[in-house]
Amino acid sequence: MKTYYDVHCHIFNKDVIIRRLVNIVQSLIAIKDMLNGEVSESELKFKIDGINRTLEKVTRDTSEEVFDALNQVYKDKVVTTPLMFDLTYADDNDDDENSNKRYRRRIKRIFKAAYFLLPVIKLKIRDKALRDALNPIRDGLKEFEKKFDKKSEQEVEIFDNSNYTQQIADLEYMAQKYKTVKPFFSVDPRREYKSGARMIDLLREKILAPNALFAGVKLYAPAGFSPTDPVLMGNDGQQGVYALCLEHAIPITVHNSNAGFACLSKKLIINGHIKKNGSVEEVKNYKHDFEYDFFSFKAGEAIKERALLLNHPKIWEKVMEKYPDLTINFAHFGGSGQILEYVKYLLPQKIEIDTFEKALKNATPEDKNRVKSIYTPKRKFLYLNSNIIFTERAKIWNIMYHHGIIDNWAKAIFDIVKKPEYPNAYTDLSCFSEGILVNLPGDNSPQPVFSIKTELAEVKRSSFDKLSDYEKSKILYGSDFFLAQFFGPTMEQYFADFQQAFDNDFDVIASVNPERFLGIKK
Repeated sequence: MKTYYDVHCHIFNKDVIIRRLVNIVQSLIAIKDMLNGEVSESELKFKIDGINRTLEKVTRDTSEEVFDALNQVYKDKVVTTPLMFDLTYADDNDDDENSNKRYRRRIKRIFKAAYFLLPVIKLKIRDKALRDALNPIRDGLKEFEKKFDKKSEQEVEIFDNSNYTQQIADLEYMAQKYKTVKPFFSVDPRREYKSGARMIDLLREKILAPNALFAGVKLYAPAGFSPTDPVLMGNDGQQGVYALCLEHAIPITVHNSNAGFACLSKKLIINGHIKKNGSVEEVKNYKHDFEYDFFSFKAGEAIKERALLLNHPKIWEKVMEKYPDLTINFAHFGGSGQILEYVKYLLPQKIEIDTFEKALKNATPEDKNRVKSIYTPKRKFLYLNSNIIFTERAKIWNIMYHHGIIDNWAKAIFDIVKKPEYPNAYTDLSCFSEGILVNLPGDNSPQPVFSIKTELAEVKRSSFDKLSDYEKSKILYGSDFFLAQFFGPTMEQYFADFQQAFDNDFDVIASVNPERFLGIKK
């Protein structure tokens, strides 16, 4: 019997609430935006129920209870690699009490935003049952707020070091208790700068020691550091994290999409490479001011802004150039929206003429005319005006990508993982959330479910099936439980949709490839 692996999941307890709060606010904003257009009652109800359902499953006192919610689907038959997340420096915080008070005030603004959105949404909903469905969200937020306001010696602060140590203790306990749990240890290079403790010594203790219980390393660069920070890359004869991982075949998973979570501060000091003004450059003690405030209704733009600066695949390519044999998973494949844009070669509907002309100034006349032929100029913009066959669209899309008009993370990641020079580079399909509401065959319940199967099947048919065996060997299955459930299907539906969409190839992405990535020999 095959052993399956979920290489990307989370089992945080309710002490680690930042990402959940952001997800709740983002989901409420999405509902508000849906109400500005045409939306069915079933779609609206599913979105509201999704927030309630996820809050109910993951607002738990212990990480073990959160794992139990996942294991109800996997039934002890799937090995999971829960990824730790070091929040200590998410706002470049130095752990002192005054800073914590300041950040607690900021987080209060997230609660305030959510409480503001709920009545705004209610005013737009005519159906009383749908309005009432929002009440559990309000109650769940109040539970979060109670937890956050409570102050005692036992309380785990969001940003202080006890949150970090609590995650370690929880994951080590579960790895010891459950054979199917193989956690990844979170590394933030700023911990070495601010605590003086060398990260590679900590990794030797937590991953390489005889009784160590962690199986790999997790990096989340948008939290506020560069992938090429000297602590990671090595410096002045000092071994870095990547060299240690390469020496001992320790697998690394890195968040690699332009969504998710990001550092909370508007100001940041960075060492390493960043992507700025369209190009990758190396900086030292660089002070950067972000345009968008994380604690605002522009949270989505703030996250993308930080991801572009700190986490773009072109930056990660610098890591691979120095450590080509590194075992690394570029998680999320850029994000499901980026994947579909790449697979379907979706062209921009509107482009600024100045941007277009500047980008194509070095293009051949043939390529320039090819792109221009499908756009109509109007004032300062070009508007897409043609329905063209797939092969032609693919050619034009690739011209626009090559010249920087399109910046697609999925293609940039695939260009890395498919290279023979990087034999141990992978990507996973975790948090795939593009789908539709459907009624299941034979289901007597009138309640529709959110399914990603159709879009996944499109990805498999249009892209995966056309890959070489070597390229197929670089794709991994992941769920991103529980974060994906704020935006898409239930965990039960997610797992079933992946199995059905990939059919026999599910064994490849969920068993054969993950075993190679994790270094599991049978």
